[in-house]
Amino acid sequence: MNIQLENFTVRMADGQTCAIQTISEKDGVTKTVFRFGWTKENAERDDAFTVGWMADVPGVMYQWNACCRLSRDLNPHWDDRFHSMLSSHAPVTCYFDGADTNRYCWALSECGKLVELKNGLRDQTGSLNLHFSFGVQQFTDQYETQITLYVDTRPVPLRSAVEDVAAWWAQDCGMAPMNVPNDARDPLYSFWYSYHQDVNEADVEAECRRAKELGFSLCIVDDGWQTEDSGGSYPYCGDWLPAPGKFPDMAAHVRRVHELGMKYILWYSVPLIGYRSAHYERFRNMLLRDEPGLSAAVLDPRYPETREFLIQTFRNALLDWDLDGFKLDFIDCWRESSANAPYNERMDIPALQDAVDVCMSGIVQTLMQMKPNILLEFRQSYIGPHMKRFGNLFRVADCAGDYLKNRASILDLRMLMGDQAVHSDMLMMAPFEDPRINALQIISCMFGVMQFSGRLERLDENTLKMARFWLSFLKEHKALLQSKNLTAYEAHLLYTWAKTVEGDACAVGVYAVDKVVKPDAAGTIYIANGSMGERVFVELDGTYRVRVFDCFGEVQTDFEKTFAGVEQLPVPIGGLIEMKRAIVPKK
Repeated sequence: MNIQLENFTVRMADGQTCAIQTISEKDGVTKTVFRFGWTKENAERDDAFTVGWMADVPGVMYQWNACCRLSRDLNPHWDDRFHSMLSSHAPVTCYFDGADTNRYCWALSECGKLVELKNGLRDQTGSLNLHFSFGVQQFTDQYETQITLYVDTRPVPLRSAVEDVAAWWAQDCGMAPMNVPNDARDPLYSFWYSYHQDVNEADVEAECRRAKELGFSLCIVDDGWQTEDSGGSYPYCGDWLPAPGKFPDMAAHVRRVHELGMKYILWYSVPLIGYRSAHYERFRNMLLRDEPGLSAAVLDPRYPETREFLIQTFRNALLDWDLDGFKLDFIDCWRESSANAPYNERMDIPALQDAVDVCMSGIVQTLMQMKPNILLEFRQSYIGPHMKRFGNLFRVADCAGDYLKNRASILDLRMLMGDQAVHSDMLMMAPFEDPRINALQIISCMFGVMQFSGRLERLDENTLKMARFWLSFLKEHKALLQSKNLTAYEAHLLYTWAKTVEGDACAVGVYAVDKVVKPDAAGTIYIANGSMGERVFVELDGTYRVRVFDCFGEVQTDFEKTFAGVEQLPVPIGGLIEMKRAIVPKK
C-alpha cells in the first residue's frame, strides 16, 4: 500500500507504519525524521519500506555520488540505483551545476544497514525522482527504527555540501572517525604493482633500502608474503603465516626494515579463506558464500568463532612481528547477496552488517590498545562513515596507470573523508616512459598521499631524479597540500585544476592545457603543471619573484613580474612554478 506524508510517498506492506516525527529547516538544510514500525510477521517476510519524492530543482546539470567514479551524468528515473551498507559506499548524492554549485544534496543517517538509493530525472517533467528503500529483517529483534533524511538546497560549492554531510555523520550521527597518525600522511612505497606476489625478504629489504634513499619512510608489503604460489588468486589466504621460502623469520625481517628507517604495513584479505588453506576445513561450515573466481570463500562474521579468529590473527601478527599497520583488503566481500548462507542458531548476530561492525570494532580496538598509532588502510568502495571508525588511510580503487581516475577519485574522496588520509592508487612509473609524463602522475595525486610502486632498480637516473624532486616537494609541503582548505574546480570535467591554502601559502595543480588558474594572493604560491601544455595562465595582482623548475627540479627561469589580471607564465611539462611576493619599498 502507499500512503502520503507531506511531500513523500511511502510504499509498505500491511502491518508496517510510517510517520514523520520531526522536520527541521535551517539556512537551506532540511532534516526530516521518519519513524518506521513493523510487526514480527513483516520481519519474517523481510518486507520493505520505500520512501519516494519529487523535487523541481532549477540549475541541475550533473550528479555526484559516493560510488560514481568517473561518471557525473544524469540518469532517467527508471535507472541509477545504488546500494549503501556499512561495508560499501555511502548514502549521499549531490546534484550540481556547471559552476560546481550545489543544487540539491541528499543523504541518510542510516549508513550501516543495506539501503537502496535511487536518483533519476523524470523525462516527462525534468523533475528529480528520488527514493530510498530498505528491508526490515536486518533490524534484528527490533520492530521500529528512525532514519533522518538530510536535504541541502543551499547554493554552496558541491565540495562544501558533501563535506557538511560528512561532518553531520561524524558529529550528529555517532560515526566519529578514528585517529590519524602523522605517518598516515607520508608518501609510501607499495610492493603490489612492482612485485605482485613475487615478494621475498631479500627483495623487500633491498627495495626498502632504495626507497629510503629516494625519500620514503613507509612501505606496504602486499599479497604474496603468505604463499609460495605466485600464480595469482587467493587459494592460500586464511592461514596468515609467512611463506617459509620467502620470509623464514618475519620478526627478524621486519626488524631489519625498521633499522633502515622504514615503517612496515602488511596486507591481509580480511574475509577470504582459500580453498587450499589449512583453516578451510575448520571454517567450511561457517562460510558466508563461495567465491570460485577467487579460489576462496568468504568467512561469515555472524559466527563468534569467526570473529574471534580474525581478531586473534591480527593481534598475534602485531605482537609477534611488531608491525606498524595493516592493509585490510576485500572488506566489501561482506556484502548482502542472494548467495549468502541463511541464518542459523549457531550465529549470535543474525544481521550481516551488524556482524561486520562488531568484527571490525573488535579488530580495531584490539590493535589500538596494543599500538595507539596503528596504521589501517582501506580502499574504495569501503569508504563510508562507519569505515572511518575503523581505518585512517583510504586509498583510491585500483586504477594502474590511470591519471584521470587517480586524480578525480582523490579529490572526490577528500570531500567525504574529512581528516582521514586519502591515498592515491599506486603509481607504476614505467621505465620506458618519458620522465616528464611520469611526473604528471605525481602531480595528479599531489592533493592526496602518494603511493609509489615502481621497481626502483629498473628506473633510469632521470626518472629517479624526477621522482626525488617531486617526492621532496610532497613531503616538504605536506601540510599545505593536504590542508582542509581545498578547492577543486569543474567537477563535471573531472577537475581541471585545484588549489589548497594554508597560512600564507597556496598550492595549485593544473590539469588542462592553457587553463586560467586563480591562486590566492598568498606570500608563497606553487603552481604544478600537470598538463601537456608548456604555459599556464595565472590571474593575480601584485609583484612576485618567479622561479620556474623543470620536472627534475632544475631552475629554468628566474625573474620578477608584476601581475595585473591574467598573465602567461612558461613552465615545462611536469614542472613547477614557485612565486614569492616581492617586498615593495615604502615611499
